[in-house]
Amino acid sequence: MIVLYKVDEMYADELTALFEEEKIKVQYFSSLNSLLDQVMNPMIIVTPAIYKKELEHIPLPIIPIMITSWDIQEYVYHSKKTSYKVIGTQDEIDWLKRSDSAFSFVLLKDTPSIAIDDSTAYIAPIWLKKELVHIPIQNLNFVTPGKAVLINIVQIAASMLTFTEEVIRDRYQVDAILDSDHDGIVTVDKDGIIKLVNQHAKRILGLDNHSIGQNITSYIPDSDMLRVLKTGVVEMGDLATVHGRKLVINRYPIKIGEKVIGAVSNFKEITDIQKAELKLRRRLHENGLETVYSLEDIVGRSSIIHATQKLALKYAATDSTVLITGESGTGKELFAQGIHASSRRAYGPFVGINCSALSENLLESELFGYVEGTFTGALKGGKQGLFELAHGGTLFLDEIGEIPQRIQTLLLRVIQEKTVRRVGGDKIIPVDVRIIAATNRELELEIKEQRFRADLYYRLNVLALDIPPLRERLDDIPDIVEMFMTEFNKERDSMILEVEEGVYRKLKEYQWPGNIRELRNVVERMVVLEEGSVLKADNPFIPFMEEREVARQAGLQENEQHLIVRALEKFEHNRVLAARSLGIDRTTLWRKMKKYNL
Repeated sequence: MIVLYKVDEMYADELTALFEEEKIKVQYFSSLNSLLDQVMNPMIIVTPAIYKKELEHIPLPIIPIMITSWDIQEYVYHSKKTSYKVIGTQDEIDWLKRSDSAFSFVLLKDTPSIAIDDSTAYIAPIWLKKELVHIPIQNLNFVTPGKAVLINIVQIAASMLTFTEEVIRDRYQVDAILDSDHDGIVTVDKDGIIKLVNQHAKRILGLDNHSIGQNITSYIPDSDMLRVLKTGVVEMGDLATVHGRKLVINRYPIKIGEKVIGAVSNFKEITDIQKAELKLRRRLHENGLETVYSLEDIVGRSSIIHATQKLALKYAATDSTVLITGESGTGKELFAQGIHASSRRAYGPFVGINCSALSENLLESELFGYVEGTFTGALKGGKQGLFELAHGGTLFLDEIGEIPQRIQTLLLRVIQEKTVRRVGGDKIIPVDVRIIAATNRELELEIKEQRFRADLYYRLNVLALDIPPLRERLDDIPDIVEMFMTEFNKERDSMILEVEEGVYRKLKEYQWPGNIRELRNVVERMVVLEEGSVLKADNPFIPFMEEREVARQAGLQENEQHLIVRALEKFEHNRVLAARSLGIDRTTLWRKMKKYNL
């Protein structure tokens, strides 16, 4: 995996595209903490040279991005100044001096004390912009790395990737044993051959000193490690009795990219505390209060979906309320579950409710609970509401824009006071719940129409996550189709083994008003009714757009682009005011501006 750390968006997209041409996965990180959360994954870090210092303690390969004398000469060629000075870090200046000593140089640390000369143009790499923003230098110009630099970086990273992944894999296997000396640990390769085993595992499983190099089935004939090698799925909290000892066992696949190259099993004898924890986890699972999906389950290769995943991962590191927006069928609940699963609340409950599916009174009793005797048919002893059930975890409020205003007022009070009172009761119950809400409505427009409370909106919209529609991530269609095809293949006697290229071409020509949900239904019909092993382009269930609809969609997009341009011009490119005038939120405006290259 390639990581772009604090890479400016001016050239990040171009760099990503070059990696994707090489079929290399790219992820973005803008904070050290979020990067450290992923440091156990094999990766090569690409970052501007100025950030090398803060990453030096990370035991991973780092490729610095630097501008070259050619990049500077390109700027000088188009400039009218006669005198130039280049600002940079010591590493950057040393690099430039080796290739071209014709320029004068200024160290970044010396910029606050330089004597400003109006006749001199100052040149600096684009990543120093934040460092120099408060320094009053006239004629300050920023240079981005040219394509030749980016191509060279991609070539270097690609050549290092395989070797780096193998070295890091072996190191992490050893580290896992050293760092988990109170657990029994066994590591096997893709063929089930034991590669590493510690003393606790030998004692508990009865392994001898000659077990390394032997197949795990020689000691455990029906080892569940074989299943993990086949499925690549993590198995947590399995209970087993071995030689009279009750164990809790976790199994993890070892992967390079999506390929399973081995598995690790760690286990320990169950203490009273562990028994209580496992009982709680089992109860959550039985009640459907666990997540099914993680952010890693979100399929796609497009830069827009990668950016959305990256933002969701950032949000997972906080406890703030999240408002997820997007059209119906884009996967808002999947992102909500992913945020919960990546957060510190992952071991707490995840409780979801569709607010549009219930009447006002029923929604109130579901959210806040009720006391015994509140209404006819009320359960004896009353009932916990979803806020209570979600205590210590996450409450997902889907279709939040459909909530009646009276319930909006009650919901606002719970968010502000972090307490809940059951319907018909007077007892105040404290709750520790993170709220993730979702809607396919433009809530700012709903506020204007006085259908949604502004104060509740601002409480919910602390962190905004806009999920792009499928028509804006058409490059993801092959990956999504393959995922669904694998799922539906399991239900058939024969399997679809190949997809004609024409299938993807036709699917990409369609506008997908129903988004991922509609695509899933289409793939299911195609797979279930296909008689052979090849999904053909003449399949009658592939949706298509009539020429009239194509023309209409093109006209709508042209009109939308015109309205956005007018709004930006009117408000002098103030995105907040422009979005407000268009009745959309800032995230949606940003996405549409990117779509139309505005």
